[in-house]
Amino acid sequence: MFDHRVQQSEEQIALLDLQIEKNERELKEVGESIEEHNKRIRALQDILSRRCVAIYKYGGAADLNAMLSAADLAELNNLTYLMNRLSRQDEKDIEALEAEKLALKSDELKLQQTRGQLAQRHKQRTREQQANKQAGAHRRELLARVEKDKKAHEAAMRESEEAEKALQKKIAEYLKKRALAAQQGKNKGGRIPAYKGNGKFDWPVPDRKVTSRFGMRVHPRFKTKRQHTGIDIASSLGTPIKTAGPGEVIFAGWMRGYGQVVIIDHGGGYATVYAHMSRIQVDEGNTVKRGATIGRVGMTGVATGAHLHFEVRVNGEARDPLKYL
Repeated sequence: MFDHRVQQSEEQIALLDLQIEKNERELKEVGESIEEHNKRIRALQDILSRRCVAIYKYGGAADLNAMLSAADLAELNNLTYLMNRLSRQDEKDIEALEAEKLALKSDELKLQQTRGQLAQRHKQRTREQQANKQAGAHRRELLARVEKDKKAHEAAMRESEEAEKALQKKIAEYLKKRALAAQQGKNKGGRIPAYKGNGKFDWPVPDRKVTSRFGMRVHPRFKTKRQHTGIDIASSLGTPIKTAGPGEVIFAGWMRGYGQVVIIDHGGGYATVYAHMSRIQVDEGNTVKRGATIGRVGMTGVATGAHLHFEVRVNGEARDPLKYL
């Protein structure tokens, strides 16, 4: 529950970051537009100001004198045409000035609205970050109680066992389905070369600090025993997870106890498991190359800190991954 809540909060924060970025880009664009409108308004005001001065100085008498001084009818027609053009240009300049003022007012309103949106989204982002932090703290507190409370510990043990069974079932179902498809001549998996087993899988994360090895684990306080079916590799939250080898994604989703999980079939009965991921970046049925990014390190499911739980399965049975790395 808390995993989903934290993930939803992180997705909301990411969305707000994009919206904030868009608002900031809009503010810049509107600011540049306002500057251009002001520049054109100043130019038009300067032109009209000079025209007003000229009209004030000379009035209508200048036009009349010019017309009376015409040598002939042709020159009079020319003067009349020029004065009409000048008058129409004055009208166009006035209309252009009004249009620029309206556009400026519209941009100023848009600027104000965008600033309001940006401020609101900054506040919302702060609230989401606080909620995310509180949910994470609550989750860590609950997980810490698991280590102290026997009943909670036993419940976690049952959840892990159920998750282990679900994982085995998922791989077994896939292998059975694939074998049936091969018998029916519909095996699409032939494009994936069988892993020979005489080489090595690649490490799925650059960090190689194994915090929990494969094998039986005994709880230090309650002395309960549980088979650890893989290895835990300490890694920073969000670190890219790479495929250990080429293959086909046979499962990509949520699995109780394991959190967000990806299972890859490498052919020849070999499969690898990547658990507790914060984000999955592949879909079931995808064919992936060696070293392809399939997700990010997280702490979903039953996990007290960010790490990758990595497994190697041979015909569905868990094997020590360190023998294949």
